[in-house]
Amino acid sequence: MINNKSFEDNIIISDAQQQSSSLFISKDNNDDDGVMKIKKEQPFQYYLCFDVEATCEKGGGFDYKNEIIEFPTILIESTTFEIVEIFHSYVKPSIKPILSDFCKELTGISQTTVDVSPSFPEMLIEFQEFLHKHQLFYENTCAFITDGPWDIRDFIRKQCTISQIDRPSYFSIPWVDIRILFSRFYNCERTNIDGMLSRYGLEFEGRRHSGIDDVKNLAIIAKRMWEDGAIFEVNEDFPKWKENKKSRKRRGKCKKE
Repeated sequence: MINNKSFEDNIIISDAQQQSSSLFISKDNNDDDGVMKIKKEQPFQYYLCFDVEATCEKGGGFDYKNEIIEFPTILIESTTFEIVEIFHSYVKPSIKPILSDFCKELTGISQTTVDVSPSFPEMLIEFQEFLHKHQLFYENTCAFITDGPWDIRDFIRKQCTISQIDRPSYFSIPWVDIRILFSRFYNCERTNIDGMLSRYGLEFEGRRHSGIDDVKNLAIIAKRMWEDGAIFEVNEDFPKWKENKKSRKRRGKCKKE
């Protein structure tokens, strides 16, 4: 809340907004008329844009045992939505170490690249060192931002099963599905990265289905939404999907566009 009475006289916010976030004014964020924009404080100090790539075969379907082969995240801080640091690693698959031609063509990832990459458990240790460096999920609050539920709900679950490791606690807590947030914030149909970028007159930068390029574009969308006043509250939860697994299968196979 802003305590200055002159500001309160000109700002109207709902009770729900007051409970979820406070307000601050940035002199560096003026609109075209020179009027200062008001930014709402985000519920988390940091966000991790996250989008993996995994082994696949044409027509593989939901039950295919995808193995993660690219693991990129972009750390952004919530007061400016500027990039703090990037973590990016390729991963060597174990049960099907030879990539299909379909997978190589789709992702642009070569066999040589995965052959010299760490295993998933080895990569996860490096990622957790990255989290520790920034004190994420304990000293500093943080939430993942994904494009749809697949990366955390499906690919992390499958990979942990394949690697015979417990699901990390930071992948077992609610996260932000930007498709849901975008749809609710702009009151429009859910759409993919290209569809979200088109709202701002932007085109996808880089190669589609490249994990690192996907997260870079997610970061662009997140910052534009922040500039428009979006609040990045969590809206997806793995336990919810686990409980509704049977109903999801009745609705059909999951597919990442």
